[in-house]
Amino acid sequence: MKLTSITLAVIATLGVALSGNAQAEAEINSPVRVAIDHLGVPWVHKDDSAGLWREKPLPHGQKAIATAGGYFHYHFGTGPDDKGYAYYEGATFAVGENGNAYRYQNYDWQSVVGCWGAQDVSSFTVDHAYCVNGDGTLKKFNDVSDSFEGYYAISNEKIKKIDVALGGVIWAITESDKLFKYDGVKWAQQEVACGDLCSLVDIAVGGGQVFVVASVYGSNDGPQSVYTLNNGNLVKFGSFYNIDVDREGVIWAISNYTRTLFLKRPGMSEFVEDVQMSYKVSTNIGS
Repeated sequence: MKLTSITLAVIATLGVALSGNAQAEAEINSPVRVAIDHLGVPWVHKDDSAGLWREKPLPHGQKAIATAGGYFHYHFGTGPDDKGYAYYEGATFAVGENGNAYRYQNYDWQSVVGCWGAQDVSSFTVDHAYCVNGDGTLKKFNDVSDSFEGYYAISNEKIKKIDVALGGVIWAITESDKLFKYDGVKWAQQEVACGDLCSLVDIAVGGGQVFVVASVYGSNDGPQSVYTLNNGNLVKFGSFYNIDVDREGVIWAISNYTRTLFLKRPGMSEFVEDVQMSYKVSTNIGS
C-alpha cells in the first residue's frame, strides 16, 4: 500500500534482509515501509531485530514524491540444520520528481521503464503494483519484463492518487476530486458527501477502513487532515497530514502539528511517535 510526502520501505542491515534469498535473521514475516522526509529523501524500514530506518536516496539526488512498500517473507526450514530463508518480494517502488519510477532491488533503487511523467505509485504485492501515468491513466507492473505496462483508465477522468488494497482492489482519486474503486472488472464511483466543501488529497485503505486525506473548507487543522469514509461521509479520524496502512494492519500517520511519524499497531489504543523518526519532518508515507 502507499501514500505521498513521507513514505515507508527497508533492508535488514540493509544488505542481507532485502536480498532475493538470504538466511533469515529473524523468523518473521514483515512489511517493508518507505517514508519521505521534507527534503524528499526516502527512508526504508522493516520490522526485525534491528528495526532501523535507513536513508536510501534516489539516484542523481532526485526528490521522491511518492513511494510504495512491500513485504519480507520468512520460509521455515525442514530441521535444526535448515533454519529456512527470508525472501523479499520486490514490491517496493518510488517515483522521483522527474516523473521516473524506481524499484528497490539489490540494495538500491533501480530505474523501471513504462511509466512516464509518473505522479504516484502503489502496490499490495508485486503482482498488484500500479503507477499513475502522466496522462492520468494507470499502468500495471510486469515482474517478468520489469516494467510498467497496460492501460487502465476512468472514462472522462484523470487519476492523480491511488492505493492498492487487499486482493489488488484499486482506490483512486481523480483531478476532479472524485473517488473511484476498481474491483478488477470495472470502475465504480464512490460517494463522498462533502462535495465542493472539500478537496481530496490522498487515499489509504487497510484494516477494514478507507482513509481519505482531504482539505475541508472551514477546518482548523491546517492544509489537510485525515478522515474515514463512512457511508459517503467524511468522519474526522485525527489531526494527521498523511496516513497509510501496511499489510499487517499497522497504521502509519504523519502529525499535522509536528510533521513527525506516528504508528498504531493492532491492539494499541493510541498512536505513539516513532522514536527513530521523531527528529525527521515527513511529508508522505507508503507501506
